[in-house]
Amino acid sequence: MAHKKTSASADGQGIRQRLRLGSGLVLLTFAFSHLLNHMLGIWSIEAMEAGRRIFLAVWRSPPGEILLLSALLVHVALALWKTARRRSLRLSAWQWAQLLLGLAIPFLLLPHAIGTGGLQERFGYDDTYRNVLTVLWPGLIFNQTVLMLLVWLHGMIGLHFWLRLKAGYAPFKPFLFAFALLVPVLASWGWIDAGRRLRLTENIPFPLTPEMTAWSDPLVAMLRSGFYALVALVIVVIVLRALVRRSRQTIEITYPGDRVVKVAPGPTLLEISKMNGIPHADVCGGRARCSTCRTRILDGLDTLPAPSATEAKVLARISAGEDIRLACQVRPEAPLKVQPLVPASGAVRVSGSDGDAYHWGVEQPAAILFIDLRNFTGLAETRLSYDVVFLLNRYLGETARAIEACGGYVDKFIGDGVMAIFGMKDGLQAGCRNALAATNAIAETMERLNVELGPQLSAPLRVGMGLHAGPVILGRIGAVSGNGASARITALGDVVNIASRLETATKELGHSLVVSSAVLEAAGYTCDLAGRTEIAVRGRREPLDVFALDPPARLVDTLSQPAVPSA
Repeated sequence: MAHKKTSASADGQGIRQRLRLGSGLVLLTFAFSHLLNHMLGIWSIEAMEAGRRIFLAVWRSPPGEILLLSALLVHVALALWKTARRRSLRLSAWQWAQLLLGLAIPFLLLPHAIGTGGLQERFGYDDTYRNVLTVLWPGLIFNQTVLMLLVWLHGMIGLHFWLRLKAGYAPFKPFLFAFALLVPVLASWGWIDAGRRLRLTENIPFPLTPEMTAWSDPLVAMLRSGFYALVALVIVVIVLRALVRRSRQTIEITYPGDRVVKVAPGPTLLEISKMNGIPHADVCGGRARCSTCRTRILDGLDTLPAPSATEAKVLARISAGEDIRLACQVRPEAPLKVQPLVPASGAVRVSGSDGDAYHWGVEQPAAILFIDLRNFTGLAETRLSYDVVFLLNRYLGETARAIEACGGYVDKFIGDGVMAIFGMKDGLQAGCRNALAATNAIAETMERLNVELGPQLSAPLRVGMGLHAGPVILGRIGAVSGNGASARITALGDVVNIASRLETATKELGHSLVVSSAVLEAAGYTCDLAGRTEIAVRGRREPLDVFALDPPARLVDTLSQPAVPSA
């Protein structure tokens, strides 16, 4: 079914999001470097002044000033624009927190900025730490501390909700939380203690002249009034748009269960759901950074513009059909019949899932290893149930330990088989190398078990292993139930199916390991070409290039450089 022409506003939204993110990161970098300078007050005012010289060399250089001012104007303008564009003020708690913090910052920031950089530009005022601390201590200690906390908390909320869907964030989240907590504590300690010591040890005259305050105070008042006039204008725009929508012709959106809501065109489908109290998953807050708001358009698809570049990229990653759209990007102009595809209960931020990218699913390259115990049925037929369980637990326990010792993650136990994932945290190359090391460790484990259990076995324990690598989807399956933090991570995708097929091929090829050439290439290894062959894989037109080996196999490291003899 054909779409209308792509909406230019949708593409513009993606650009605005990237500009807002980029400008926010610049401002956060400035704030962090400033607070880092404050921390030096723990040691001495001289240390603060030395740090200040480096700080000013960066941020008061012409490029630094242009970058900082541009980032400030862009970030504030886009924040006000986004707020004015909202059709609904039904925001989550973190969205309200970030919005209100952002609106509060200018009230305290303007006096500080004008009283330092502004006076320096206008009067040549030397805004050294000695002068600034003399002004701030002790009467403005509360204002300055609150300002610092507002700026830092606003930035940390934005940073957290940008990083939380990224695969590498979850393991470092506790450390980053500690870092976010320590920075304002140490910065407050530094500048407050420095101000106290300065007052006790040095008698510095008040550095601001009446001429300076006569210029700065009205300017601060004017800028404050201008900013909050813009905020008031944004509120007026929101109210007027709401009134206009009520007077405009409405369209009908039909949800599952034949629930029909009437709304004026303008809001996104996600906003329409929220405005009418209809649960709709939106993990990323409606920023097209995830696909949890994806919705099947059952009727009216031809009335929608084609997906923007941002939306199309997300839809392509999940191989969505033409009738699947992101509710946060679609703005209906005609009646629609829709079906949200991700249960809203599954998007509830359960304890432990917030910031856990695997709770929502991550696509990344990884190595998948399947291990299966050969002829276990024959071994179990003549044994008591206790003996069978004991033998199976010894084999599975030793295999799991070998996997984990080589940096792997045990995905699941499947009867007498094991599935493991490598490269989740350290990348594909290290993952493939670790997986190959694990096959050697498992082979050695089998030898030890055969020696230990030899008298109890009618035949030695043997395993078959299949190893393949490529892009997989990693996620906590079962996390929708509300116990996502405890659900184990599993891998899904074609790579998993192929690795399982390679394990089965060990029986056909008569070797204990079948590894794809993709794994060896990613790991930077080569091996004896005598074991090279091709096997057919269901669903693939071309056969797969593999190596049939018996670990521990001799592999040649192509990445290591031979030592150059010294002259």
